[in-house]
Amino acid sequence: MHPSSFLSALAILLPLASARPADPLAPRFAAGWCTFHVKQHQRNVAGEPNSSNDYHFDFVILDSAHAEIGRTIGLAIPNQETRSVTSDLPFTIDVTGGIIDADPISFRYAGQHWTTAD
Repeated sequence: MHPSSFLSALAILLPLASARPADPLAPRFAAGWCTFHVKQHQRNVAGEPNSSNDYHFDFVILDSAHAEIGRTIGLAIPNQETRSVTSDLPFTIDVTGGIIDADPISFRYAGQHWTTAD
């Protein structure tokens, strides 16, 4: 594993509440379960894009048809702070980073909560 990645392709399943209707104001994702993949970049890595004191995260969110419905690259999350990741889903995915490498990453979506340690 490359030293700049702590988590690679962590897949999380989320229930989707709606199908892709013809209405342009309706959600733009396939009904079913979606996944998101997370890559956590180590902090303070010389010569890497992340040479700061914060962990940086990349997120790719896919719907049940495996179409990409969200992407956030290089999101900095300071120690134990929470940042929101947006997509075509009706709610944001809230992510809380840890303080040290061994700390789990916490996720919240639509009232659900889980961590990388679950």
